[in-house]
Amino acid sequence: MLRRVKLSRLPDGLVFPEKLADRINYDRASRELQFSGFMSKTDFDKLLCLHNDIEYQRALERLFQICTFEVAPEAAEKRVTAMLLAVGATFAVVALSVAMFIFLH
Repeated sequence: MLRRVKLSRLPDGLVFPEKLADRINYDRASRELQFSGFMSKTDFDKLLCLHNDIEYQRALERLFQICTFEVAPEAAEKRVTAMLLAVGATFAVVALSVAMFIFLH
């Protein structure tokens, strides 16, 4: 998943490391710093050390925060809903089993 944050300009002379060049990009037209996939702390540290421009570093921090989520917030909500339904269904089956056991004995 491609994540984006606003950055008015990429600092002069900043070149992304070859190992990360296929995952990080600066889009001049939209003025966005973009990263594809999960950003590890190691990736973040490597990118942070590339330039001391405060605007770049703050944008990178925001990008790191949104790139560390393993799932999108919407997907997480769906997982919680599914989990609650599963717990409720399990509780209903157990309660029904207990009631049947009591009724039959």
